[in-house]
Amino acid sequence: MRAGLVGYGYWGRNLLRNLIECSHVGDVWVCDSQPGQMEEARRLYPQVRTAPHWAELLEEGRCDCIVVATPTSEHYRMAKAALLAGKHVLVEKPMVTSLAEAKELAAIAHERHLVLMVDHTFVYNPVVARIKEELSSGACGRVHYVDSTRINLGIYQKDINVLWDLACHDISIVLHLIAEQPSHVRAVGRLNPEWGTEDLAYLFLTYPSGMLVQVSASWASPVKIRRMIIGAEKRMMIFDDIEPANKLVIHDYAAIVPGLNGRSATLTDYRLGDSIMPKFPMQEPLALVVSDFLTSAHEGQKPLADAEAAIRVIQVLESAEKSLREGGNLIALG
Repeated sequence: MRAGLVGYGYWGRNLLRNLIECSHVGDVWVCDSQPGQMEEARRLYPQVRTAPHWAELLEEGRCDCIVVATPTSEHYRMAKAALLAGKHVLVEKPMVTSLAEAKELAAIAHERHLVLMVDHTFVYNPVVARIKEELSSGACGRVHYVDSTRINLGIYQKDINVLWDLACHDISIVLHLIAEQPSHVRAVGRLNPEWGTEDLAYLFLTYPSGMLVQVSASWASPVKIRRMIIGAEKRMMIFDDIEPANKLVIHDYAAIVPGLNGRSATLTDYRLGDSIMPKFPMQEPLALVVSDFLTSAHEGQKPLADAEAAIRVIQVLESAEKSLREGGNLIALG
């Protein structure tokens, strides 16, 4: 497959490296609006080809697939042009900035039998895959809540707020893990007056079963935390992506010790169960994203993070945005 990368910035560098290393790729083209960026790409990877304007990558016979890693506000325009030119498309998250745009791109891809995919990288993470196995097997029982924190002293984005930039990851994970669909969303946040966008926000998803999801996202934290806690009937799982070794800890709830009665005993003794710390292969999730995209494009199969997955995430984000503007009102999800 001949691939073209549009945007060689922070994330584009990672995408190009994985495109170069992927066995499914032949020629790789790169385009960036900054000439210095393309010079760096050529210096690091002499085999890449460069084009002064991204539209050149859409010319007949040049690329089979287009990877879009530009600012979010440009995703829709570039992805649509690539699809209309008959190219398979992988877009950096979030795919676009509105549900209407996402549905339009999905319809074009479906009509033309093209792969449209978003790099929801965490759904390819081996830790998330193990969590899904645990939940799908029934070993954990019904999930009661998910509590996720994704905060750091971050890179402020000019065209999206912290929910679209950071909470997007957690929403994609939760929608991937939980078969039940949320019914309502609520969001509150802090508007940074200097940047004119929310740099701190809390998002809540409620479900018909009573399950609750809370996501805390911030660009304004002096510490970096990437932690998700999943509480279910029989087990609790803690996914800490910052932890170098034990990224996942699974806690069993033990039966109450015989002879102990009363509420105080119940609240303490359930912690006496065994803990499991699985080991995971050294796989870069983004490499799995790129491989899935190119394999799906070549073989005509459905990728894991397809357009439908992107639509579900954007529906939540768009509704959360509405809740923010309405002072934290509860918004029903269709």
